Amino acid sequence: MKEIELLKELQDLELLARKTADQKARIKALREDIPAPLLGHYDRLMKRGKKGVALVRRVPGGGLCTGCRMRLPSGPFVTLLRDTDVAMCENCSRYLLLAPEEEPEPSKKRRRARKKTASGE
Repeated sequence: MKEIELLKELQDLELLARKTADQKARIKALREDIPAPLLGHYDRLMKRGKKGVALVRRVPGGGLCTGCRMRLPSGPFVTLLRDTDVAMCENCSRYLLLAPEEEPEPSKKRRRARKKTASGE
């Protein structure tokens, strides 16, 4: 959902050690654009020292919350894939955002050369 993407951008900006005037203005604008209930839950998590938004990595058989490293039940994962509603981790209560797909690295398979023995086998 677009709101969660805005929350992720807000989180990235708020976690910067030093903020420029442009970044402070963007934070203010984001806080005005995000619905109050979402922002309230996000702020409660941040006050407790937890990030409010966690990325979800695709793993065989589902998704993995990067906030708590727990596998997601199928319900929240399907909600996240369909992008029909706000998805939250049932374990750590963070809002979930699907991580961008990473390109797999090309496999570097080496073929072993067979050693020939003196007997010719």
